[in-house]
Formats: sequence, structure tokens, C-alpha cells
Amino acid sequence: MNFSEAIQHSSLACFSPSGEFLASSKAAKLSIFAAAHLGLLGSYTLLDVPAQIEWAEDSEYLLCAIPKKSLIQVFSRSDPSWSAKISLGLSGLAYARWTPDSRQVLTITEFQLRLTVWSLVDKSVCHIRNPKHAERGLSFSADGKFMALAERLDCRDYIGIYYTQNWQLINVTPTQHFQTDTLDLQDLVWTQDDTALVVWDHPLECRLLVYSPVGNLTGRQVPYTNGLGVKSVALSPNCLFLAAGFFDQSLRIYNHISWRQIIEFPHSAGIPASQVQIYREEECKEPIAPGEEERVTSRYGMQEPPLKLPTLKVSTDKANPPIGVSLCAWSADSRYLASRNDNQPTVLWIWDMQTLTLAVVLIQLQPIKSIHWSARSLHLAICTGSPRVFLWSEEGASVCEIPFGEL
Repeated sequence: MNFSEAIQHSSLACFSPSGEFLASSKAAKLSIFAAAHLGLLGSYTLLDVPAQIEWAEDSEYLLCAIPKKSLIQVFSRSDPSWSAKISLGLSGLAYARWTPDSRQVLTITEFQLRLTVWSLVDKSVCHIRNPKHAERGLSFSADGKFMALAERLDCRDYIGIYYTQNWQLINVTPTQHFQTDTLDLQDLVWTQDDTALVVWDHPLECRLLVYSPVGNLTGRQVPYTNGLGVKSVALSPNCLFLAAGFFDQSLRIYNHISWRQIIEFPHSAGIPASQVQIYREEECKEPIAPGEEERVTSRYGMQEPPLKLPTLKVSTDKANPPIGVSLCAWSADSRYLASRNDNQPTVLWIWDMQTLTLAVVLIQLQPIKSIHWSARSLHLAICTGSPRVFLWSEEGASVCEIPFGEL
């Protein structure tokens, strides 16, 4: 695997949705590079150090959010002479993002007082009051025509459906909004076919709800009571399944049609004798050159079940216990589902959705920070914060050393 020269930045960097460009910031300077050869395409001066940078969906515009000054700067990739500035004044800035049409910027003020949509085309401004969250509780339909927004009115949770052409509230009920059966709504998401909204409650309430866009409750799942509930949710790309990770260390799969449970995948402390491929990361030393110190690298070794997995002892008397399935991700073809249980932070589980069985277990030396499936193939990348990227495919697992020492 080949590596480019290092690019200096201040921890903010992101690829464009098209994959052709890379934006990064260093102090109060924004730079855009061509992803193929990392040639500099343009640089822009910011009014302060940004806390967020984000590409528009069409990879044409780029926003830089600067909360300490309550403003947003927008730049054009193809026209360096064009720029825009959005100032929120005393209301402050808590969150900013692009709308699906890539020509409007959505902002939420501090204390969630209001949501505002700013048009870069005609400079129009639309306000929506009482959003419940800053970075959660908001989802756009797959076609980009509708926005579902969680709102808090009279100490109750409601959902409003807005038409994105004029940002008017759709009359789904006589009161326009519809109330949800939640104690403290945590988040919501449209299904990929835009036929339903999946809503989950606060962890203190183990409750997963499915609503139609007109507010009808079409699915309700309460797997257990008297315990912490939903910790993560992921919809399969083929629109057939919903995966939900719970604090009880289980991953439950639901049918998209009936919204009933298909199977439960437990994350147990051990793996019994079964047809499961188990890879364990092992460190080894390799000589570099005569007279020089050996280099520490790692590789995967195969393990045979039964096997006891490394598991943390969780304290039950502290808030936010590190337990439960907080990370789950579908492969692009929905064939595989990868998950991580928080009290087994070094273990990655890969489930086969064709056979509904555990297919692969990878045991790392350090806690798993993030995982990402390829959009075009069955390849999974795993990061642990070490100078290595771990890769898995149906052919096996491998380790890629990153030359951090040469930066």
C-alpha cells in the first residue's frame, strides 16, 4: 500500500462526498486538495479557528462553523472569488449542516431556541422553533423532499414533518405535529424507502418505535424492562433490516415490513466450539537494518474455539457504564453486520445475515475506535488509534502499517 506525503492540519479534515477532494484546516486557514495527487487546489482565510467543516452533497460548497464567533463561512470549490458569511449574533451557534439540495445551510442556536434555514440562492431565511436537540433528532428523507424534526412542546415530545421546498409544516394531523410515545426522545431516522420513521427513547426507557410519516404507530419493540435500553441503531442499505444495539449486550435484528424481531445476537464472554473464524492481533519484531533497533509490527494469528474473550469489569454504581452495543455497521450489500460491545472494546464481531450466524471475530490489542465498510466491495477497515489500519474481507484479515514515524 502506498502513502502520500503528510498534510499538516489541526485535526479537522474531510473528503468530499464525490471522493475527489480533501478539505483540511490549520489554525484559521482552510485548504482544499485533489484527493488523487494531493495537489493544492485553493486556500482560504477564516475569521477564526473552525470547530466544524462540512462539504455540501454535490461537493461544490464547503461550510466552516465558528461557534465562538457565532458565524459560518461558506466557500465555493470551483469559484475562489465567491464566499458567504452567516452571522447568528447573540443567539449563538450550536450546530450547522447542509440541506440535501446543497444550496441551503441549516443552523441550530444555543439552547435549541430555534432552527434556521439560510438560502445561498435568494438569501431567504426560514425559522423553526423548539428543536429538541442540536445534533440529533433531525433526519431528511432519502429523496430530500421532507425533513423530520424532533420538537419539545409543553414538556412533551413531538415530530414535525417539513417540506424542504418552502419549509412549511405538513398537515399530517389536525395539530400538524404528532406526539410520540416517548419519555425523552433521543433520536430518529427515516428508513431508506421513506415509508417510516424509526424513533428511540432515552436509555432509561427500553423502547423502539416506528411511525408512518402521517404519525401512525406501526411498530413498537420493548425487548425487556427494568434495564437500560437502546444504545445504537443502524438500517441496512437494502431496506430489509433494522439493527438495534442494546445495553444488555445484545444486537437485535428487526424485519422492515412487520417490524418484528428476527433474531438476537448476544455478545457473550466466550465463543463455544463452532464454525467461527477468530483472528487475534499479535505484536512481533522485525529487523530494519544491521545495527539498528528492531521495529515493532503486528499481524493476525488464527485462534480456535472455544475461546474466552477479553472483557472489562463494569462498575454498576457509575453513570454511563461502558457496556452494551454502541457500534454497528452494515456492509454495502447488507450481507454482513459488524458490531462492538463496549465492555469488550478490543473485540469486533462480524455476523453473516444470510445464515444469521456469527462468522468472524477479530481481537485487537487496543480498543476499537471506529470501523468503516467499503462502499463498493466487502472490505472492512478498523482503527484502534495505533499506527496501523486493520482490514478484513472474505479472503481473510490483514494489517497495514502507517508510516507515522516519517511525518
